[in-house]
Amino acid sequence: MELDINLLKNTAEGIVNKYKLPGMGIGVVSSQETLFINGFGYSEIETKTKHTENTIQRIGSITKTMTALAAMRLVENGKLDMEAKVTDLVPSIQFNTDFSSIKVKHLFTHTSGIGEMPEKKDFNSSDIKLWGDTGPFDIPNHYPNGIDVDFEPGTDWHYANHAWGILGEIVARVENDSWHNVIQRVIFDKLGMNNSYPGDNPVEGMSVGYHRDLGQDELDRMELIGDELIYGDLVDEVNIRGLKYDYVGTAAAGSVMATLEDMCTYSKALLNKSNGIISQDAFDSMLEVQYSPDPDLSIKMGLGFQVKSIFGHYAYGHNGGISGGWNTVMLLFPKLDLGLMIHLNLSSGLVEEITDEIVYALLGKPAINIVKTPINADQKNIILGVYRQRAGFVARSRPIRSLGRIQIIEKENNLYIQSRRGEWRDAAKIFKSDYGSNIYVVDDGKINPTLISISGDTLTVDRLASLDKDNRAKSW
Repeated sequence: MELDINLLKNTAEGIVNKYKLPGMGIGVVSSQETLFINGFGYSEIETKTKHTENTIQRIGSITKTMTALAAMRLVENGKLDMEAKVTDLVPSIQFNTDFSSIKVKHLFTHTSGIGEMPEKKDFNSSDIKLWGDTGPFDIPNHYPNGIDVDFEPGTDWHYANHAWGILGEIVARVENDSWHNVIQRVIFDKLGMNNSYPGDNPVEGMSVGYHRDLGQDELDRMELIGDELIYGDLVDEVNIRGLKYDYVGTAAAGSVMATLEDMCTYSKALLNKSNGIISQDAFDSMLEVQYSPDPDLSIKMGLGFQVKSIFGHYAYGHNGGISGGWNTVMLLFPKLDLGLMIHLNLSSGLVEEITDEIVYALLGKPAINIVKTPINADQKNIILGVYRQRAGFVARSRPIRSLGRIQIIEKENNLYIQSRRGEWRDAAKIFKSDYGSNIYVVDDGKINPTLISISGDTLTVDRLASLDKDNRAKSW
């Protein structure tokens, strides 16, 4: 397909203005060349320093794809076994569990049963367990009381940065080197990424991170747990300079920093099935679906990469967010031979909408034909009710905090989805879609509407998190 540079540039400029972004970088590549690369707005608002292709970005969880490649390289060379027990490789880490052993493959796929805090008692201090004040954690000794496991490994999915920190430790031990040195050698040196850093110590030329005032959900949470609310100073109408620089304690989960130019180099390598970091067959295996609660939903999990469908096009990639001020998006469309990088020096929930708008322009604003069929009486009676997050607070703390319980309710002969927190705090209408027998579309006004799956008593949101109906839970 032919890339409309003017449309892409105008869309980016419009997004920066509409959402009052500090700055943004966009890079578009094919497997052979960079097709478009440009910065918009500022890397530092106060000094009006321009955001450019050479601005250094904290890419967050896109780091996981690099850790995955480094680990897969060891698997391919016979030095690491996907079926190996984690406790055999890192004996000093204790898992508090009556379930089966966690294996290496579970760390790759967020299916280990661990979550975003080591223990339930860490709820109020979960950020301290994930973000460091001075640098990366000593992973084996970061969990003196062990790590709670909330479900049978391989049977469910919940995001787990700590799992990736452990996978990075395994890579380091097998390589007999630090994880940082491995990523420098195996990824950056191999691909010629000369302005990339495995660690997140501040360097000259990096963007300043900004954020926005807290929303209702975070304010509610702070009131409930007694946290003191400290407002940062606005540097313009809406943006607040990050008050504190947090390091990614679980470095292998998210500490890499890189320029947009280098990330375009990385994206080109991925379109070329890693450019020799691993074999093409091994790379293809990383994109095979490892977890998918409903195959008709658009997001699925591979080995280190999310696999998805966007506007009808197959894609894979990862997003990255850093506390205090950065969001990054990497999407690869192999059938179109296109890769997209988005760098934002803003920590915000706007990233999904921004991504959809940019992808829509990248694809030339294709026609969107989403069938929205009213839900019939039989379907209605089946899906009405309250759905609760499954047991296991440690593993499921993210969706509990971001959504909580979800209810399907009826108003004036229409059905609505409503969550206790998050994007459906205000109820949104839902319709039956033609994507699959259990798929419903949320009429949320987005270019790329959100899908949910309801099968039997299980509701799954298009982020791989599933909830179960509770017939005794009260509606609100």
